[in-house]
Parts: sequence; structure tokens; C-alpha cells
Amino acid sequence: MSYASSGQKKEEKVWIPKGKPSPFHDGPRNDQLFAMVMALTVEVAILRDRLDTHERVSEEKGGFSGKDIEEYNTDNESLGYRSELRKRIYHKVFRVLREEAALMESNSKEEYDDFMESYEKD
Repeated sequence: MSYASSGQKKEEKVWIPKGKPSPFHDGPRNDQLFAMVMALTVEVAILRDRLDTHERVSEEKGGFSGKDIEEYNTDNESLGYRSELRKRIYHKVFRVLREEAALMESNSKEEYDDFMESYEKD
């Protein structure tokens, strides 16, 4: 950074940034951030809908208490299921970063497309 000189004291001068702007402020990083936030927003909305359904069914059928939730012990099947759900969420949220990394590492657009097609099958 430097400051504009107009006869003012150094403390009173306006600082003018020099050099390249931070990549976070403009360009593809904003697109990536936006895509990640949107993916998270979709996941949170789905989660909230499911939670609402859970609460309504519980209320209608005389469900359970908060204490029941706190004392619930998760079995191995549930842990595995939750682990897969987390992986799916992470996969969706960080997809844009994986795509960029794959494109940067590939030698051609065709190689990138082949990689992304095989990745989507996993």
C-alpha cells in the first residue's frame, strides 16, 4: 500500500492499495463461494423440512421428550447411515473446488470431462 501525497501528514493521507486484489473479492472465487453456500442452503432446507415432519409426527402420536433424545444411543447401522449422509453433503458442497482442481491438473478439456464423468458415477 501507499498513500496519496497532497501535503498532508502521513496519518491523514488516504491509503491506496497497490497490487492484485485478493482473489476472494472478485472473479471465480465468488462463484465458488456462492455455489458452496447454495449447496449448504439446500441441505439445511432439506434438514429443516425433515425435522419439521419429525416434530409434527411426534406431536400427533404422543412422541417422545427432549430427555429421550439426549439419552438415545446410536447403533452402528445409524452411525454408518449418518456417515454416508455427511459424505454426500461434503461431496455436494465441495464439488466446485474438486472440479477446479481436476481442470487445473488435466491436460485437456476432454480429460477433465472424462474425470468428472467417472467421478459422478462414484
